[in-house]
Amino acid sequence: MPDESFKRLTRGTKKLIKDTIIANKTTNRYELCEIICSDLEEKFTGDTLDYQLSRMNLETTGEILKAIDTYMYKHSKDSDFNGISDDSEDNDFED
Repeated sequence: MPDESFKRLTRGTKKLIKDTIIANKTTNRYELCEIICSDLEEKFTGDTLDYQLSRMNLETTGEILKAIDTYMYKHSKDSDFNGISDDSEDNDFED
């Protein structure tokens, strides 16, 4: 039985989150959410945006935050975080 606490991510969603982490050198989930929302709004408009968000299951900020959490815990690799500071201000993930 799959773990229900994790969201199923599409390849596109995983790539989007990974690229955002690398490009912005942050793991702060709220910063990532803001950047992802902005990037998607720039890339798609109108019905195309709605369609893409629906396909990626990222229609709300809550869904985006859950996708970021899932990526961080299930799909990320140490190499995704090269050059990223381990400052507590930049990193909301705690053990």
